[in-house]
Amino acid sequence: MKSLIRWAGSKKQLVHKLAGFFTPAHHRYVEPFAGSASLFFHLEPSEAILGDMNLELITAMRALREGTSDVLRCLKQFPIGEKAYYSIRSWNPASLSRTVLAARFLYLNHYCFNGLYRTNREGRFNVPFGPPKNGIEINEETIVRASKLLRRAVLVDGDFEKVIKLTKPGDFVYLDPPYVVRSRRIFAEYCTKTFSSCDLGRLQAALTHLDRQGITFVITYADSTEARNLLRQWRPRRIRARRNIAGFVGHRRFSYELLATNSTVGEFDAN
Repeated sequence: MKSLIRWAGSKKQLVHKLAGFFTPAHHRYVEPFAGSASLFFHLEPSEAILGDMNLELITAMRALREGTSDVLRCLKQFPIGEKAYYSIRSWNPASLSRTVLAARFLYLNHYCFNGLYRTNREGRFNVPFGPPKNGIEINEETIVRASKLLRRAVLVDGDFEKVIKLTKPGDFVYLDPPYVVRSRRIFAEYCTKTFSSCDLGRLQAALTHLDRQGITFVITYADSTEARNLLRQWRPRRIRARRNIAGFVGHRRFSYELLATNSTVGEFDAN
């Protein structure tokens, strides 16, 4: 299925190709930078670990997994429209129950500009109103189906190393960290805690650990000097991906990313 979450940098365009690296020999799917978890929802694995530093995201997933009907009931009570959007956006997440927080997260994610997640210095969501161009309301059937898949997953809030420590041989690990590129501006997830250039050394150590443990991993990263240094020992391949942040479809451009893996299976067409 398609992810119910809109997310900057989502790999929904590449899931069919990335899926080729996941084989019946893999017992569990692991994603330390979950975001929209597009590949997880596409693969629908029987067992998984999803982690992210975005506490609102993970809290929403947990509430949806454990109280689907309550989240849906709450979501249906939210009015639709620009005025309602800004009113709901102004609510303080710290004052909300987990159910309301989850419903609010899904609502704002669906109706905000391009599915961005960005907060101010106080950690408050501040993306403007910008619903999907097709105007489709949030699909209840998709939410129910997603909640059933999330019941197969352990959900971890926190740093990627916290998730890596839970891995074991037989796992398949997909990593799509926020991009840290000095040479050009690339949108990353703006929040009070974020991935930075200081974390690249830790990420490389995590990949080396997975490789030494015989744990399959696939990683995607913006084509850059940083990525080539990070991934050089795993023969990175250049792939083309469409950027999806521009405000208008006609202004969106293709960019290049690198894919690296320690897997000996799976083919990837770079075109």
